[in-house]
Amino acid sequence: MSRFFFQENEGTLGEYIHNLRIDKGLTLTKLAAALDIDQSTLSKIENNKRSVGLETLAKVANVFSLNFKKLELEYNSEKIAKILYKEDDSTGLLKLAQEKAKYLKIKNSLQGNINFTE
Repeated sequence: MSRFFFQENEGTLGEYIHNLRIDKGLTLTKLAAALDIDQSTLSKIENNKRSVGLETLAKVANVFSLNFKKLELEYNSEKIAKILYKEDDSTGLLKLAQEKAKYLKIKNSLQGNINFTE
């Protein structure tokens, strides 16, 4: 099984979107229009200078007939990877995050839903 939902040489969502666009023969302008974003924004996403938002990611899934949940998993893993990349003790950070997630799940089941906003 591949480490990523998409090909291993397409390590970021931006690179993946770029390759999808090229494979389908779409210009930057046409895909940007389909995603309802500026051409410059799409270019920045493809070149990893800007993160893709979840709303745009849902549109990518729709345009290319992809499973949104799998793309969302990649999106979240990329967010985590960007944090881990900067850490000296990424294993410790992951362990602490897992402990906090477990705590929040227990608390959530006892008190009702906890809503987090970004």
